[in-house]
Amino acid sequence: MTLKNTVLHRVSFGPIAAVALFLCLPTRGAATEPESPDKATYTRYCSSCHGYDGKGKGPVANVLTTKPTDLTEIAKKAGGDFPMMKVIQSIDGSVLVRGHGETDMPVWGERFRAESAAPSSRQAEARGRILLIAEYLRSIQEK
Repeated sequence: MTLKNTVLHRVSFGPIAAVALFLCLPTRGAATEPESPDKATYTRYCSSCHGYDGKGKGPVANVLTTKPTDLTEIAKKAGGDFPMMKVIQSIDGSVLVRGHGETDMPVWGERFRAESAAPSSRQAEARGRILLIAEYLRSIQEK
């Protein structure tokens, strides 16, 4: 028996097959239509802390010093109306929010402007992303 055959006999293909099967499984939402631009922007920039559903339980929430807010209760906490301008200012950093800015969460307005390709379009692109996130947050408010 050669060394190659000995190694093959010792390797269990069960875990390899399980990983291959897992990689072939459809991901969340694969059977449905693609994410809307507002949800996709929220998912990319906000869901790691605030959770895919906006409830404040994202994958990194447990390691943050400030617990992420449940973003589905913004309107409820504001007396029933969604405070669009306040939400926009919280996201872009115009109004300092505990957990944003200098503490746990990046100020997205600043980050979005820095990511923009052309200096002349930075403000517009940043504002567009912020509006997409704010609009998505409005859409997930609990009644």
